[in-house]
Amino acid sequence: MKKFFAVFALLALALVGCDPTDTPNTPNNPTVDTNIVGEWKLVEWNGETPTFVVYLDFNGDASFSIYQQVWTLYYELFEGSYGVIDDVISGTYTDGSTWASGYKYSIADDTLTLTSKDNASISSVYEKCTIPQEVIDEATTTRSGEVLPLL
Repeated sequence: MKKFFAVFALLALALVGCDPTDTPNTPNNPTVDTNIVGEWKLVEWNGETPTFVVYLDFNGDASFSIYQQVWTLYYELFEGSYGVIDDVISGTYTDGSTWASGYKYSIADDTLTLTSKDNASISSVYEKCTIPQEVIDEATTTRSGEVLPLL
């Protein structure tokens, strides 16, 4: 009987202070930075004005949508989930493939800057915006091996 109470006491102590909603910010458990949540338009790519159009939509539930008119004449849609660890944002597309890199990010006013963690010469600057409804309506989900997402 003493063993039963000892085990019960240890179990009770182990559970004290455990909050199942209090999860650490780790690679297996990234968080969402509420400052990044919103709609963004690409305004600078590697220090130059882009000749293509990209919109990012980061949601508070850690999902994202990319609307891009990069390789085609129409908008393509890429979706998935993202997370933030420290100052790095990374993501996974719905088909299970990951972004080309994790990106160090910074936010100042209504500007989001992403710099590749793997290659600092790859950077992009986005401004807060509202994604036009016609872009959303036109976008088709793309999973072609010939078309690559920007991130």
